[in-house]
Amino acid sequence: MIRTYVKKDYTGAQLAYLAGIIDGEGCFVIGCYAFSKKTGVPHFHTTIQITSTDKVLIEWLVDNFGGKLSTYTSKQMASNCRRVPYRWVIFSDRVKHLSESILPYLIIKKDQAQIMIKMRNTFEQTRMRKGDQGTQPLGKEILELRYELFNKLKLLHIR
Repeated sequence: MIRTYVKKDYTGAQLAYLAGIIDGEGCFVIGCYAFSKKTGVPHFHTTIQITSTDKVLIEWLVDNFGGKLSTYTSKQMASNCRRVPYRWVIFSDRVKHLSESILPYLIIKKDQAQIMIKMRNTFEQTRMRKGDQGTQPLGKEILELRYELFNKLKLLHIR
C-alpha cells in the first residue's frame, strides 16, 4: 500500500519561522545509499533535518509539519555534550512540498532548497516511491542528474 502525502496549507508566519530555523539549525540532505542487487542502481534518499537541544521546538515542528522526533544515543553525542540533542526529520513527498513552501523565506539555504526540489522532481518523473510496484528502472539521464544534484548539495555543505 502506498501512502500519499496530503499537502497542507501553512500560515506565512509558520513558514517564515520554519525557514529561519532551517537557515540556522537545519539542513537539506540527499543521501546515496546501497545499490540495488537487482538493478545495480543506488538508492537516493531525501530529508530535511533540524537538530536542537530544545525538545519543545522539535515537538512544535512535529505538531505543525509532521515528520519524526528522535534523540541521539550516547554514542552519537559528543563527550562534552551537556544536553540531549533532539532531531526533527521529514521524508519523501513532504520534503518537496515544504521546500517549495519555505523557498521565498529562506536566505542562507535557498540554493539547497532549490536543489532538493529538483531532486524530488526526479522521483516524480520516474514514479519511484517506496512500495510502488509499477516503477521502471532509472534511465541514464535521471541517474546522472541525481548524482549531479547529490554532488552540488554536498559542495554547499562544505564550509
